Amino acid sequence: MNRFVSIFVVLCSCAVFAQDGPITKLDEVSLKYIKLKDSVYTTTQTVLNDSVLKRNQSSLTSLLNFNSTIYLKENGLGMVSSPSFRGTTAQQTAVLWNGININSQTTGQTDFNSINTRGFDQVVVKSGGGSVVDGSNAIGGSIYLGNNLSYNEGFKNDVFLKYGSFNTYGLDYKTTYSTKKESFSLGLSRTGSDNDYEYPGTDRINVNGQFNNTNISSTFGFKLDDKNTINVYSNIYDGKRHFSLPTPNALKTKYYDFNTRNMLEWELKSNNIVSNTKVAYLTENYEFYPNIDRDYNTYGKVGSVFVKYNLDYTLGRILLSGGLNYNQNNGEGSDIQHKIRHLGSVVLGVKQKVNKRFLYEVSLRQEVNNIYESPFLYSAGVQAEITSFYSLKLNTSKNFRIPTYNDLYWEGLGNPDLKPELSYQGEISNVLHLPNASLTLTGYFNTVENLLLWTPDINGIWRPGNAENVNIYGFEALFNANKKIGLHKVDISATYAYTVSKNEETDKQLIYVPYHKLTTSIGYNYKKLSAYYQFINNGEVFTTTDNAPEHIVNSYMLANLGLEYNLGKGTNKYTIGVQVLNLWNETYESVLNRPAPGRNYSVYLNLNI
Repeated sequence: MNRFVSIFVVLCSCAVFAQDGPITKLDEVSLKYIKLKDSVYTTTQTVLNDSVLKRNQSSLTSLLNFNSTIYLKENGLGMVSSPSFRGTTAQQTAVLWNGININSQTTGQTDFNSINTRGFDQVVVKSGGGSVVDGSNAIGGSIYLGNNLSYNEGFKNDVFLKYGSFNTYGLDYKTTYSTKKESFSLGLSRTGSDNDYEYPGTDRINVNGQFNNTNISSTFGFKLDDKNTINVYSNIYDGKRHFSLPTPNALKTKYYDFNTRNMLEWELKSNNIVSNTKVAYLTENYEFYPNIDRDYNTYGKVGSVFVKYNLDYTLGRILLSGGLNYNQNNGEGSDIQHKIRHLGSVVLGVKQKVNKRFLYEVSLRQEVNNIYESPFLYSAGVQAEITSFYSLKLNTSKNFRIPTYNDLYWEGLGNPDLKPELSYQGEISNVLHLPNASLTLTGYFNTVENLLLWTPDINGIWRPGNAENVNIYGFEALFNANKKIGLHKVDISATYAYTVSKNEETDKQLIYVPYHKLTTSIGYNYKKLSAYYQFINNGEVFTTTDNAPEHIVNSYMLANLGLEYNLGKGTNKYTIGVQVLNLWNETYESVLNRPAPGRNYSVYLNLNI
């Protein structure tokens, strides 16, 4: 706690010097992420900005559940949550914070309920393999968490207060200040809940499910001159959770995690050259108490250093790119051997806009490390504008995922001879630009080799190994439309995913991968009044590898309804809102025997000064 308070005081002491600007909807080609910008032409992405973030609950789970094709497995509201992106496992989705991979070095995945979206200005969902750009884990797709820097916007404050059922509360404060050369923002978020909801259709309540977390984020930018900019990013997350009991007589447990992220960035823009250097240091620390009545706990901690350099050189219609990456992980734990591992890579790429209608890109990546055989990776794609309203995208790539600390170094169980998972992918997208609307239809195929699984040996002891291969194919649709008639405005967005993800040997669907997922969001604005409706339909999922019909999680349909009114005038906005979550009081769960809450309510107040 002393460390936490000290860091908070240091960050707060900087608030008088500079700041971040207002949030605006960005074009897909003007994103902060240089590498994402250069590959978005032949792949698919969804950008979720400020208004979408505030209308959803503060967890990354809730945001992506209602606004993407990703299936989220949540062990009860607020508990451990993990994704299945395009039929892959939780470890095969990369999560990046301002361009730095933050997947846990111990588990290989990100707990989406440990990411508070209030600390970010935008979230980008990029589908498909991205290991050439994003490194390990980017097999199913990548999630980008971004903080924006703007200049010459003056002093602004944003306060967001929320309270709801089960004594659930949220407090979010962001202050920003910027001049022509300096930009600063500081954000503080606090979320918590007793989380003692009733299980619909039963006489049980959610016992031992309380949680709270605090997130502090800051950004600082300084323009040295017209060509050079220095940016500093910091993020602190402190979370405490009691894990809900799966059965009434189970032992009560609790879990603490404390993560820090700090990065220094130097960007140089000069005529046809863009140089970007990032140096980051990340820490992850967790403590798990298997019995909250005892002091005994297991723990793990990892410190990671990232150095990333990228150079873009424009030569007419050709963009040449080169990158160097270095990553050092220093980890240990109660069940993990103390190990330091080093990973490096070289990235080369070329993109050419041949004419107004045709573009191609090719990127290569070679890994270097001290643990396993290094994979050679590639990505290639084309974009062709067939007509003024129809364009075609083709992309193919080879991707990978490296084993985690748990896989390699778990005391007595880890396997240092594990190979990285390899993935070969291809996809084709048809993009239709309609009046006031767009529709993207994508078909894809993905084969994963050396899938890493923990399986029991002849003595019944679970150990990691490279086992089966998986074949994945599917279809996705993304739709957006908006229409304004006088003072009335309607926005509609929808996603649909059909996913087949089968074990090559058994021809069985992977567990917790639904064949179907549909989301719909409708927004309506009239003068100062706004209303919105969210809907998802998740298909049934298998929970055992033999796809036994008696062990499934049933399909469910879930809806939220919101209403808000703006009381402010001019640049000052005072918005009050109310939400009804699980509007139809659906009885559902996304993980077997982990019921979610029925209908519940929340109210909120948003002040922009």
